Amino acid sequence: MADDDKTPPSPLSNLITDAREGRLTVRMDLEKFVYVDRDCQYFKEQIRQIQTQMTDISRTETWGLGESYPQQGDRDLISAKTMVQRWREKSRGSENGVYEVMESHYKIIEDFQSLFRTVRERITSVDAEQAAKYQDLEANLPKQAPANPKIFSWPGL
Repeated sequence: MADDDKTPPSPLSNLITDAREGRLTVRMDLEKFVYVDRDCQYFKEQIRQIQTQMTDISRTETWGLGESYPQQGDRDLISAKTMVQRWREKSRGSENGVYEVMESHYKIIEDFQSLFRTVRERITSVDAEQAAKYQDLEANLPKQAPANPKIFSWPGL
């Protein structure tokens, strides 16, 4: 990694390389490869939805906590601006904000997807019958129910 490159190495890069070079053994039905790939795609889409919600939350102008009131005696909540700023940063804009944490999860899921695709590609590249079987499974397997789609909810969204 270059000094100017602040991107950490992928946690699964060694496994992906081992799979690409044939040093990794995985025992799994081709059907499972289809479902793993679909599930990874589903979770990546869910993460992007959560990140969109966090972006919307971080850009909300007024939260209704008294943060935008002019100095009007008892209506003024002194800590409201501080609370709103912290919540905005927690939604997006800090090292451990929800958006940023979800981005790290997204990258890990991408790595898992890449790992299993690499293994599947090695299996199907050396065996034409397995390649045809995988293509048939990918086209014809019914959708399986993913995990509960309400991973995260925000009132009003």
